[in-house]
Amino acid sequence: MQNNYTTKGKHLTIHDRRYIERWNKEGKSNLEIACLLGRAPQTINNEIKRGQVLQQVRKGLFKYVYSADVAQANYEKNRKRSVKKLILTKKMKDKILHYHRQKYSPEMMVKTKDVEAGVTTIYY
Repeated sequence: MQNNYTTKGKHLTIHDRRYIERWNKEGKSNLEIACLLGRAPQTINNEIKRGQVLQQVRKGLFKYVYSADVAQANYEKNRKRSVKKLILTKKMKDKILHYHRQKYSPEMMVKTKDVEAGVTTIYY
């Protein structure tokens, strides 16, 4: 893998999480895992903290272990929630359709016609 941190701003994939799970079970430190994945050690620390589940070792004894599948499910749930929902009112929708019939591009609607919606929203 990589020895330097060149993945700034990139999200962890399910494959990265599975590697973290395997190496964590093998007893590797967060720093070693970070070097192997080319990530910052704090990223690995945060990921392990967020992906922990309580697992029963034997009757009456529980311990926290990292699970890649649980971490991925949490990531997808949080990612879905992080998107701002746009509420298109009837007035706004009519305005967009009016300019669309006049062959205005979505960019022109937003910039010159004061349509209060994002360009990608208009496209979809």
